[in-house]
Amino acid sequence: MYISIPSNWGEILSSQNDVFVSEEYSVSSIRTALKDNHRIFLICADAVSDFDGWLFVKDHLALFGSGSLVGPNDPAGPRFPNLRGMYIVPNIMEESVRSGIVLRVADIRLSTEAELKAFSCDALVSQGIDQAIAAAHGGAKVIFLLNCKKIDSKSNKDFSFLNRLIQEIEGGDGS
Repeated sequence: MYISIPSNWGEILSSQNDVFVSEEYSVSSIRTALKDNHRIFLICADAVSDFDGWLFVKDHLALFGSGSLVGPNDPAGPRFPNLRGMYIVPNIMEESVRSGIVLRVADIRLSTEAELKAFSCDALVSQGIDQAIAAAHGGAKVIFLLNCKKIDSKSNKDFSFLNRLIQEIEGGDGS
């Protein structure tokens, strides 16, 4: 499993046996991992939502901006990949954990509740979707986990759920 977390999350996880925590949060690091035969990706990002907690992404809307499939085709996958079913939603639900649809916006710091309501989505994110699409383009499955916060609150700093999730996935019970 390949794990990609935002650099501002600090040293939350460390590389273990078959788990690699990327030091680079980018599409190019995902493509390199695909070349190294990684086929399950845990991609994490900060998000804005109407709740504080964790959200497993089951689908996304990427209506704004460019994307990782724009330009010449990367040989990792077909020119027009089918992205249906690219997300894995583990069977790990707790009170502070949900699953839902995310909308990519230019910058979550500038977002308002209007975007959440207008697009009937569960969260807004400005990072992670391009990495998830790049992984799916290469034939991998993606667990996309968001650290959600309300627009007027601070980010969730309790990452114990993330550590439990990784242990669960490594044990084979999470997906």
